[in-house]
Amino acid sequence: MISREYSSEWKLGDEPYYPVNDEKNNDLYEKYRKLAEVEDKVIFGGRLGEYKYYDMDAVIAVALEKAESIISI
Repeated sequence: MISREYSSEWKLGDEPYYPVNDEKNNDLYEKYRKLAEVEDKVIFGGRLGEYKYYDMDAVIAVALEKAESIISI
């Protein structure tokens, strides 16, 4: 089975997709990132947590690196 997904600006009734990496969304991510910095018991990660597109192999690698950094604390 092959499936594809495409970044797209969300409209009411659409399926939610990862955000388009443009200036508007990058600015919004920076606001979210600053809010997330004060959350000490929450880990944000992946496409939605980092507000950007990742291929699955890359998101798994980032998740493993994050887990290693948390475990080694």
